[in-house]
Amino acid sequence: MTPSDGGGVALVIASRVPLLVFRFGTGFLRFLGRRRRGVHTFHETLLAGGMPPDRASQLADAFYEVGSLPNLIRGAAFGRRLNRR
Repeated sequence: MTPSDGGGVALVIASRVPLLVFRFGTGFLRFLGRRRRGVHTFHETLLAGGMPPDRASQLADAFYEVGSLPNLIRGAAFGRRLNRR
């Protein structure tokens, strides 16, 4: 292994970072759009089923919060801690 090998690897990694950032960014934006549409559909379905608007809004807000990225990450971390015990 020569010093130039490390530079080549770093160059390959650095050249791929923008593409990865773009892919993760667009994937995250797609996730947010689907989440928003899903919550809206859920809320509209509750209202169409005869649920009072205030209760339907409460449930839709709770449904929205369940899908938030920080909550998902916290839940995943909490789940791993539970499995270690």
